[in-house]
Amino acid sequence: MKSPLKKAVSYVLAAVLVFCATGCWDRVEINHRFFVLALAVDKFEYSEAEEKKGEEEQQGQNGVQQPADSRRNRLVVSVVAPNVGLLRSEGAIISEEMKFPVSTVGPNIHEAITQLNTRLNGRIFFGHVKVILVGENLLSDRRLFMETIDELERDHEIGRNIDFVAVKGDAKDALFIKPIEEPIVGTYLELVFQQRKTGRFHERKLGEIITSIHEIGGALIPRLIVGESEFKVAGSSVIKHHKHLAWLGELETRAAQWIDGMAGEGTVSVEMQDIWVSFEMTGLKRSMEVARDDDGNIYLDIPITVEGEIAGYIYQIHRDVMDEKFIEEVETAIGREMTMQCTEVMNKIKDEFGVDIWGIGDHIRKFHPEIWLDVKDNWEEVLPDIRANISVLVNVRRIGIIK
Repeated sequence: MKSPLKKAVSYVLAAVLVFCATGCWDRVEINHRFFVLALAVDKFEYSEAEEKKGEEEQQGQNGVQQPADSRRNRLVVSVVAPNVGLLRSEGAIISEEMKFPVSTVGPNIHEAITQLNTRLNGRIFFGHVKVILVGENLLSDRRLFMETIDELERDHEIGRNIDFVAVKGDAKDALFIKPIEEPIVGTYLELVFQQRKTGRFHERKLGEIITSIHEIGGALIPRLIVGESEFKVAGSSVIKHHKHLAWLGELETRAAQWIDGMAGEGTVSVEMQDIWVSFEMTGLKRSMEVARDDDGNIYLDIPITVEGEIAGYIYQIHRDVMDEKFIEEVETAIGREMTMQCTEVMNKIKDEFGVDIWGIGDHIRKFHPEIWLDVKDNWEEVLPDIRANISVLVNVRRIGIIK
């Protein structure tokens, strides 16, 4: 016979095995999920006349509910998912479509999603979202934008490393077009951001934008323009006090990134003696220096160092591109052009918009606390008065494979 101790150990092991063998209590089968790859949120434009018209239609349809405007509807929420059956080559309900875009209205994102779940044969799942798009009208509504950001930040399925995009016009339009190349909108935009061979848009993740808005009160969000069969990601939206303030153009966005030291690869072109010389950047560094004089004036110096190569000049020109003096002239011209563009966008954002998108105040707080103590309470009024000086030093490292 077994001893009482061995029996007790056997019972404990049996109990442990029983608990280990149990499944997840909240599991959802993978074929019962609706995998969202892109989420678009717009402001719902309420119309009192349409609401009244809808109520009259409902009364005349023997109790059948018809769609109608309502003051409860504040957002238009749209999602798109891939046609999983077609991707597996197993056929699908709509075999010619690679995606399923759907849209609805509601007072907030989560209630709208709940409504969408009543129309789909799978539970909406945000664990694979590639991009979140927000429409222009929503961005311009401070209260709605703040509520939208709050919901996105609280959702445990939505990661912080998701691309966040401001759409010029309605965000939902991006989900319902058929792109020329990649048919799945979320994947298409993810690939656009990944190739990152241009400085004409300011790639920002959801977590970065939320942090920037919380800490410095502003941010730049990449802009998406929707065409008939393609997108264009270029320019950016300037956010101040939790709302869209203005649009920045492509070259302005590129210059703003130079100031931030985030340009990466990009091409700058300058005209020299009726010939356009193209300079491709391969590296960029910037630093920030702050000083204050006896009168209390604050000075900001931003030296930028750029390296790159001459990507184009003109074939069979008499002047040799290997000439040291010519290379110095190219460096000076490129530096002058970049300095001008950076200074213009600095004056526009700092003076005209009054937005500290580069974290100047945070730099002063960390490295010059004695200055920050004097200006922190009225930083927005002090920012335009800061005297900024930007200088760009260019080094041509290569001239290509021909002279």
